[in-house]
Order: sequence, then structure tokens, then C-alpha cells
Amino acid sequence: MPETPVLLGMPELPGPAAPSSGPYSAVLAFPPLVELSFGRYFPSLAVLAGFLGSRGITSHQWDLNEEFALHLLEPDHLRAAGRGRPAGIEGDFLAEMSAVAGRWLQDNRDQLFDAEGRHDFASVTGPAYLLTALARPYLIDPEPEWLADPGLLDSPRTLVYRRYYDSLDLAARIPEDAALFGISLPMGPQLVPGLILAREIKRVRPDIKVVLGGPTVSLMDEELLTTLLSTHRQIDAVSRYDGELPLAALCGQVAPGGSWRPTAVPGVSALTEEHGVVHAAPGPGLHPNVLPHAEYDPALLGRLAEAELGIVQARGCYWGKCDYCDFVEQYDGSPAYRGRSVKSFVAEIEYQVVRHGVRQFELITESIPPAFSRRFSQEVLDRGLDISWSSFAMVDRRFDAETLELMAKAGCAFLVIGMETTNTRVLKLVHKSADREENLRFIRDAHRAGVNLRINLIPDLPSTTLPEALEALDDIAQVADAVEAFSIFPFEATRSSEVGRNPEKFGLVVAENASGLANQAQYALNHLGNIDPAMTDEERRRVHRMYQDFAIRHGSGHMRETGPEYLSELPGQDQRMRLALDYLDILPRGGELLVTHVVRRERTVLPAAVSSGLAPWLDGADFSPREVAAVFGDKAAQQVLAALIESRLLTAAGVGALVA
Repeated sequence: MPETPVLLGMPELPGPAAPSSGPYSAVLAFPPLVELSFGRYFPSLAVLAGFLGSRGITSHQWDLNEEFALHLLEPDHLRAAGRGRPAGIEGDFLAEMSAVAGRWLQDNRDQLFDAEGRHDFASVTGPAYLLTALARPYLIDPEPEWLADPGLLDSPRTLVYRRYYDSLDLAARIPEDAALFGISLPMGPQLVPGLILAREIKRVRPDIKVVLGGPTVSLMDEELLTTLLSTHRQIDAVSRYDGELPLAALCGQVAPGGSWRPTAVPGVSALTEEHGVVHAAPGPGLHPNVLPHAEYDPALLGRLAEAELGIVQARGCYWGKCDYCDFVEQYDGSPAYRGRSVKSFVAEIEYQVVRHGVRQFELITESIPPAFSRRFSQEVLDRGLDISWSSFAMVDRRFDAETLELMAKAGCAFLVIGMETTNTRVLKLVHKSADREENLRFIRDAHRAGVNLRINLIPDLPSTTLPEALEALDDIAQVADAVEAFSIFPFEATRSSEVGRNPEKFGLVVAENASGLANQAQYALNHLGNIDPAMTDEERRRVHRMYQDFAIRHGSGHMRETGPEYLSELPGQDQRMRLALDYLDILPRGGELLVTHVVRRERTVLPAAVSSGLAPWLDGADFSPREVAAVFGDKAAQQVLAALIESRLLTAAGVGALVA
């Protein structure tokens, strides 16, 4: 088994670094809502637990986001969601995907679990995405008033979280020796549920110190952070930027014989009696090479159908020039980029393979450097490691065909690419590395090498005109067959990015009341309201719609070949068939039917004349084309059946439930 690297040259921690007498422990919690992390083990808890363990501090990891998914799958919640009534949310959601998910999962909940009952929530095929749809109504991207008004934590919008925390029986669950409760907040929509969780912890265990950490609070400006700490007294401290050293120092302060002085710790903010809220300047964080191996909890891993472990490759971005990105702002007090050595990185992979038997890994990095990719891939091959891995990456000319082929041989399952656009003028404006030709070259070379790509696009980067957006979409469509999936994100100007600091350089006009949502970052507190005159509001809506439709069509095209269960051609006159109800949600809407295919993720509207004619078979009874012709007439029957076949709504009679 590979040895844990010795931690050399680590700075002294303020306060006791270990308990002076008697046992104590820390709880590390990952709260909802990060709907895209269902079925995945977010690595922040494991990394912190590994570091605390290296200092002799016992910790307990709670993935409350994953448990929240189970709460949403409770029968009572599914029934309410299916009726279009999410908990605490006003309005009629009957036709929304959250209601489709509620209705379909009432009878098919077991399809989100494997034969051993493990969570299959992260599958990119089949119905797993319905769990994300089920959660979407509860996403709260907080505006500043959430920080200033504690009463909002008891508003109807938070009802689902309050019910969820009540169900956890926190008083019995918290270990008796727990002295610190750390809440990890990588994403903005975790802030409100995190504040509610902190309040509940203080209600049942007022003796515990509650500490917030993660990018959500690291990117928050000091004025907002002051408001949060002044208003929400359930928070004892906030740790900003790198969390290992501050968290260990705070644990030392809550140890028996310790003294609680949080603002003596670099990078920590807290409310003090003498000076109000104090923000201690951050100190340098540790280099990834000296971090101990992440400690993944076997119990949390064991409940996942396809466990994947995250391994820290770097902190910061080797490129670090994209003007719209604020990820590089998360490490104040430290070098802008700290990349791990291949030897240290592979040693941790080998350790995790031996300890947990897991062979799927995600590289934790803003963007994997080409040179590291080459050395890492060669090391994997030289050691004969049987693993698969994925990573974020940017298009870089140094990812040549030879490097991509080496990565594929070394088990690269896919790369997530922040390509954004193919328009060279716009790419240069925001200081991306690649231009149009390089982006298209990269896609083709990766496809030939066998590296799957999941590409992120931002149709309306600053100053993008309508013709430019449409030209870029045409470029992407030409190479779409070489791409596994596309994700579309409307542009968001964030205050902590270069675009947010100097919007006029990018053609933006600051307008705090401008319409728009913080769709990309899911963090409204960091959103800069602005107007981009390069497109009108209507043009921008049109572009977003076209890009989204393109991504959906592309995904549905991949899902068309699900198997032979769906009829793909007109059957013989006496061949028996039925509607593929196993994977259909059928919602009456007036006289028509809104049919959602939950495998292909597409919707079909059956007009009133068609739906009434099909009424005898909507319960799953089988029929033949001859019987359909008796209802509609020969020509109309052919048109109806052709449309149903095109939408994959028919299956042969006798075919049972499909396997996702």
C-alpha cells in the first residue's frame, strides 16, 4: 500500500492543534442543495477529514445533500410533487418536470437504485435525471435580504428543508463528544439550507461551535459577510479560502483546555464582543503535494452504485486569465496556482484503489494542464493502473493528437470542456486560450483519439451579437457528432471576476435592476446586474432557446438507440403493439395530452382528435394498425402511427418494463 506523504514545512497553527485532555470530535456536513451531486461524493468533506485525521482530530462526515435526495423520494413527497404542489412553493407545477418526476417515480422509484439498494442517482442515461428535476423547485439562490432578515429562514420557501432537518433527529445523531460542526458550502444554493441547519444544530446542542466554509463564503464580499455574522448568530465563525489550516486551528480552540479566539486564525471571520465582526487576513494555504490523502467514509461510499472519488490535482488555474471566471479568487493569500506532482497524485490514486476498491476518479482541478496530462497518463500506463478518470479542461493547443491518444489509453473517460463559443473575437476579448480553429481542431482530435467530450457553451459572452451567436451554433452543429453532450449556460457577470470589476471594458452597462438570473454560478449574491447592448432582450432569449433546443436534440439523438423495445417502423396490419407506458408520463391538458418520454427526455403533444381516438389504449391495452385505421381511417391512421413511432411512443405487445 502506498505510504501517506510526510507533511513537511507546515506552518504552526494558532491555538492548540490537538486536544489537551479528553476526547472530542468534529462533524463535517455537506448540506443541500447541489442537485447535480446526487449520487456523487463531493470531495470537500473527505479532503478536510484527511487533514484533520493527520492532526489527530476525529471527524464525522455527513452528506446531507445525498440524504435530502432520499427525503424527496419519500412517498408523501412524491405524491405532492406529482400533483404539482412542491412543499411550500406557491403556484401550479402540474405540467413542470418536477411534477412529471413525482408522478413517474411513485411507481418506478426502484429504478434509481441497483439490486443491492445502492443509489444510482448519478447515471447520465435513463431516468436518474428526474431526481434533479424533483429538486429544482427548492433551489434558493439567495439575494442579500436572506442575510439581513433571519425571519426568512421560516418562510414557506424553506419548508422542505425544515421538514427534512426535523426528520433527521439531530439531537440523537450528533456525537456526544462533538465540539465543532463544520458546514461546507461550495455552491450558493447551499447557503440558506446551511443557515437553517446551523440554527437547528444550535437549538439541540448550543455548546457546539458552528463554522461555515467553502467558495460560497470565500467569494462573498466583507460587507455581506459582516451582515451574515451580525444577523445569524447561530454561526460562530466563517473560514474563507483554503480550509485545512483554519479548521484544524479552530478545532484546537474547542478542544478541552482550549480558548475560543476565532479571529486569531488567519482567514477566519467572526463576531466579537469588543470589535463587532472582524475579518482576519488570510494566510497562505498548503501546497497540494503536502496534503494527506483524502479520507472517504466507507459507509458513504458504500451506498453509491457507481462510486467515483475526487483527487486534488491543483488549486487555482494554470491559465488563470479568463476574465469572466472567478474561481481563481477562492485562494486569496496563496499563490494563484499550486499544481500537484504526478508522483504525489498517483500515490493517492493507488492508496484509494487499495483502501476502497474504487477505480473511477475525478481530477479536482479548474483545468488540467496538458503537460500534467501527458506525465500522468504515462505514469498510469507505466504502472499498469486499471482506472478510469475525468477532468475539467480548457482547449489548449498543447492538447495535441498524441497527448489526447495517450490520455485515452490511460483511462480518460471524458473531459468537461469550458469552450463557451467558437467566435474568435469574443474569445480574445475575454482572454480564452483558443480561437475558433483551435476549438474545432480539438474536438475532432479528441474524437479520433477516443476521448469523450462534454462541452459547456455560453451563447452570450460579453459583446456577442446575434449573428455571432448563430454562427458559433452552426460551427458546433457541424462537429456535434464528435461530442457526447452539451450544457448551455447564460452569461452571468460576477462581481469577483475581471468582467465584474471592469464591466465597461467588455461593453457592459451596470444596471443593478436589470432582468436576468444567476444561472451559471447559482450565486445571486455575487451577481452584477448589467445590460449588454450587443443583443436585445428578445434576441438573447431567442439565442438561449436555440442553444438549449440544440443541446436537448443532441442528447435525445443519443437516446434514440436505447434498444429494440421501441418500434422504429410501421408494423404489419395485424401486428400487436401498445403505448410504451413504462416510460411515459401522460397528462391531460384540456382535450389534448401532454406526453413526456422520461428516457428520451422529450415531450409530445397529442391533439384532442388524436388523444380521443387513442383513448381505448391509454391504459396499456394492445392494438393493431387495423384497429387504429378503424378509428381514424387508413390515411390518418398511418400519419398517427408514424408520429408515435417517430417519438418512440410505441413498443411491441408483450414487451415488459424497459431496463434503463
